[in-house]
Amino acid sequence: VVGPQLANLYQRIGRVAAIGTTLHITGESGSGKENAARTFHSRSPAARGPFVPVNCAAIPEGIAERLLFGVRRGAFSGATADAEGYVQAAHGGTLFLDEVAELPLMVQAKLLRVLESREVLARGAVKPQPVSIQICSASHRSLHTEVASKRLREDLYYRIGRPAERIQALRERCEEI
Repeated sequence: VVGPQLANLYQRIGRVAAIGTTLHITGESGSGKENAARTFHSRSPAARGPFVPVNCAAIPEGIAERLLFGVRRGAFSGATADAEGYVQAAHGGTLFLDEVAELPLMVQAKLLRVLESREVLARGAVKPQPVSIQICSASHRSLHTEVASKRLREDLYYRIGRPAERIQALRERCEEI
């Protein structure tokens, strides 16, 4: 059951999706951030493309770059085949970065480059690959606080932190229980 507060939020997200390529969602764990991101995707021009959700908090730091941006065969010992990253998998659609502030700073810098150039350079590749993606990010923490504490790059914040919508905790949406 979608109550009036959530329906209103989804309407606002739909308006953002119709005109923009980024959205940041804040809210507590379990509040429905991924559902809000799916709404952003489904109401956008990229709705026919893939929706690729990524839990950034669950990505081990040592393989974050490989998982997000891909790898070419021979890039390192054990790289026996080309592997597509989440960014390439989202081409033509939406990349949902849940808990985006958990990404290592080095990976944040490379993500910023992808957003600026609309190209992704897989690990071990020499030629970037063009990508067309929209970004929906989410966090249960304030991105302002993360920037102030140097855990999130300020320039990345300006690329993904606006517009922003807050999804209320379920305890604040009693009509849905």
